[in-house]
Amino acid sequence: MSTAARGQVTRRDYRLTDGAPAVGWRPAARWRRFSAWVLDLALFAVTLGIGWAMWVWRDWARGTTPGKSLLGLTVFDTDTRRPATRNRMALRALVYQVVVVLLGVVTLGLGWLYCVGAALGANRRTVYDEWSRAVLLERPRRAFR
Repeated sequence: MSTAARGQVTRRDYRLTDGAPAVGWRPAARWRRFSAWVLDLALFAVTLGIGWAMWVWRDWARGTTPGKSLLGLTVFDTDTRRPATRNRMALRALVYQVVVVLLGVVTLGLGWLYCVGAALGANRRTVYDEWSRAVLLERPRRAFR
Protein backbone atom coordinates (compact mmCIF):
# COMPACT_ATOMS: atom_id res chain seq x y z
CA MET A 1 0.00 0.00 0.00
CA SER A 2 1.53 3.30 -1.00
CA THR A 3 1.21 6.15 1.43
CA ALA A 4 1.86 9.84 0.97
CA ALA A 5 2.18 10.41 4.72
CA ARG A 6 1.32 8.37 7.78
CA GLY A 7 -2.34 7.45 7.52
CA GLN A 8 -2.88 8.94 4.06
CA VAL A 9 -3.59 6.40 1.37
CA THR A 10 -3.74 7.31 -2.28
CA ARG A 11 -7.12 6.72 -3.89
CA ARG A 12 -5.74 4.82 -6.88
CA ASP A 13 -4.98 1.94 -4.54
CA TYR A 14 -8.66 1.23 -3.86
CA ARG A 15 -10.85 -1.22 -5.75
CA LEU A 16 -14.59 -1.75 -5.76
CA THR A 17 -16.17 -5.05 -4.75
CA ASP A 18 -16.09 -6.28 -8.35
CA GLY A 19 -12.35 -5.54 -8.58
CA ALA A 20 -12.66 -2.42 -10.74
CA PRO A 21 -10.42 0.49 -9.71
CA ALA A 22 -12.15 3.13 -7.59
CA VAL A 23 -11.41 5.83 -10.17
CA GLY A 24 -12.76 9.23 -9.20
CA TRP A 25 -13.49 8.25 -5.61
CA ARG A 26 -12.11 10.71 -3.06
CA PRO A 27 -12.09 11.18 0.71
CA ALA A 28 -15.55 12.13 1.91
CA ALA A 29 -16.17 15.82 2.41
CA ARG A 30 -16.64 16.85 6.01
CA TRP A 31 -20.18 18.11 5.41
CA ARG A 32 -21.14 14.80 3.76
CA ARG A 33 -19.77 12.81 6.71
CA PHE A 34 -21.74 14.98 9.12
CA SER A 35 -24.88 14.88 6.95
CA ALA A 36 -24.72 11.07 6.76
CA TRP A 37 -24.45 10.90 10.55
CA VAL A 38 -27.46 13.22 11.00
CA LEU A 39 -29.40 11.27 8.37
CA ASP A 40 -28.63 7.99 10.17
CA LEU A 41 -29.95 9.49 13.42
CA ALA A 42 -33.12 10.74 11.70
CA LEU A 43 -33.73 7.38 10.00
CA PHE A 44 -33.17 5.61 13.32
CA ALA A 45 -35.80 7.83 14.97
CA VAL A 46 -38.33 7.55 12.13
CA THR A 47 -38.09 3.74 11.96
CA LEU A 48 -38.01 3.43 15.76
CA GLY A 49 -34.63 1.72 15.40
CA ILE A 50 -36.10 -1.52 14.07
CA GLY A 51 -36.20 -0.69 10.35
CA TRP A 52 -32.87 1.10 10.65
CA ALA A 53 -31.25 -1.98 12.24
CA MET A 54 -32.43 -4.21 9.39
CA TRP A 55 -31.25 -1.63 6.84
CA VAL A 56 -27.87 -1.38 8.59
CA TRP A 57 -27.42 -5.15 8.54
CA ARG A 58 -27.94 -5.17 4.77
CA ASP A 59 -25.79 -2.08 4.11
CA TRP A 60 -22.88 -3.19 6.31
CA ALA A 61 -22.24 -6.00 3.81
CA ARG A 62 -21.44 -3.25 1.25
CA GLY A 63 -19.36 -1.10 3.61
CA THR A 64 -21.95 1.56 4.28
CA THR A 65 -24.89 2.60 6.50
CA PRO A 66 -28.31 3.91 5.47
CA GLY A 67 -27.22 7.56 5.72
CA LYS A 68 -23.89 6.95 4.00
CA SER A 69 -25.57 4.92 1.28
CA LEU A 70 -28.07 7.70 0.49
CA LEU A 71 -25.23 10.24 0.24
CA GLY A 72 -22.91 8.06 -1.85
CA LEU A 73 -20.34 7.26 0.84
CA THR A 74 -18.59 3.93 1.37
CA VAL A 75 -16.19 2.77 4.07
CA PHE A 76 -13.10 1.16 2.54
CA ASP A 77 -10.77 -1.18 4.42
CA THR A 78 -7.22 0.19 4.20
CA ASP A 79 -5.76 -3.33 4.47
CA THR A 80 -7.63 -4.90 1.56
CA ARG A 81 -8.36 -1.58 -0.21
CA ARG A 82 -11.90 -2.78 -0.90
CA PRO A 83 -15.25 -1.84 0.65
CA ALA A 84 -15.32 -2.85 4.32
CA THR A 85 -16.91 -6.17 5.19
CA ARG A 86 -19.86 -6.56 7.51
CA ASN A 87 -17.45 -7.74 10.25
CA ARG A 88 -15.23 -4.66 9.86
CA MET A 89 -18.29 -2.37 9.88
CA ALA A 90 -19.63 -4.06 13.03
CA LEU A 91 -16.26 -3.78 14.76
CA ARG A 92 -16.01 -0.11 13.72
CA ALA A 93 -19.50 0.74 14.99
CA LEU A 94 -19.93 -1.50 17.99
CA VAL A 95 -16.44 -1.40 19.47
CA TYR A 96 -14.39 1.57 18.28
CA GLN A 97 -17.21 4.13 18.18
CA VAL A 98 -18.40 3.03 21.63
CA VAL A 99 -14.85 3.41 22.99
CA VAL A 100 -14.71 6.94 21.54
CA VAL A 101 -18.02 7.80 23.23
CA LEU A 102 -16.75 6.42 26.54
CA LEU A 103 -13.50 8.40 26.19
CA GLY A 104 -15.55 11.52 25.62
CA VAL A 105 -17.63 10.90 28.73
CA VAL A 106 -14.64 10.01 30.93
CA THR A 107 -12.64 13.07 29.81
CA LEU A 108 -15.67 15.39 30.15
CA GLY A 109 -15.71 16.13 26.43
CA LEU A 110 -11.98 16.50 25.78
CA GLY A 111 -11.90 13.13 24.03
CA TRP A 112 -14.66 14.29 21.68
CA LEU A 113 -12.74 17.45 20.84
CA TYR A 114 -9.79 15.30 19.84
CA CYS A 115 -12.05 13.15 17.66
CA VAL A 116 -13.63 16.17 15.97
CA GLY A 117 -10.17 17.63 15.39
CA ALA A 118 -9.04 14.43 13.73
CA ALA A 119 -12.08 14.42 11.42
CA LEU A 120 -11.39 18.05 10.49
CA GLY A 121 -7.75 17.32 9.68
CA ALA A 122 -6.26 16.90 6.22
CA ASN A 123 -6.92 13.14 6.29
CA ARG A 124 -10.62 13.56 7.14
CA ARG A 125 -10.44 10.41 9.25
CA THR A 126 -11.91 10.05 12.71
CA VAL A 127 -10.12 8.28 15.52
CA TYR A 128 -12.30 5.20 15.06
CA ASP A 129 -11.48 5.25 11.33
CA GLU A 130 -7.79 5.08 12.25
CA TRP A 131 -8.35 2.35 14.85
CA SER A 132 -10.49 0.24 12.51
CA ARG A 133 -8.12 0.86 9.56
CA ALA A 134 -10.87 2.36 7.45
CA VAL A 135 -11.29 5.37 5.19
CA LEU A 136 -14.57 6.92 4.11
CA LEU A 137 -14.70 7.69 0.39
CA GLU A 138 -17.41 9.30 -1.70
CA ARG A 139 -18.27 8.01 -5.13
CA PRO A 140 -17.73 10.32 -8.09
CA ARG A 141 -20.57 12.58 -9.02
CA ARG A 142 -22.17 11.90 -12.36
CA ALA A 143 -22.00 14.70 -14.89
CA PHE A 144 -25.38 15.94 -16.06
CA ARG A 145 -25.66 16.48 -19.79
